Amino acid sequence: MDEGYLDIEGKKIWYSVYGKEKKNTPIFVVHGGPGFSSMPEVVCEFGEQRPVYFYDQLGSRRSDKAKSKDDYSVEYFVAELEGVIKALQFTDIILMGFSWGCGLIGSYMLEKKPAGVKALILSAPFLSTSLWDRDQREHITKMPSAIIKAIENG
Repeated sequence: MDEGYLDIEGKKIWYSVYGKEKKNTPIFVVHGGPGFSSMPEVVCEFGEQRPVYFYDQLGSRRSDKAKSKDDYSVEYFVAELEGVIKALQFTDIILMGFSWGCGLIGSYMLEKKPAGVKALILSAPFLSTSLWDRDQREHITKMPSAIIKAIENG
């Protein structure tokens, strides 16, 4: 595994790669959260056939913490994703997302229309805020009353 930091919009963003020397189209993993880490242990075995890249989004594990609430927006994270992909100089890429990461990939694809994306792998995709909100509210009603009160009171 190789790892390092990239300067993206003045922030240190951590990344790593397994199988860097492999020749097949690389997979670039976009983790869930926001706030989770890149979880390389989940898919690093793909590094036996192709390079697999991971990064920790701003505010996650090894990357810088946000200095402003404005940094916690879809717009920022899409720009960060674009910046990391450009900094790593991919020509062709497979994007793999988990949950929140799927939403970022979807926004990135629709807004930036990047060339060179050969495939998308979306695991437990978060693609609709209204559906997610409705689903969470339904799950909350099934929780113990003490937990419901804690959620309602913030």
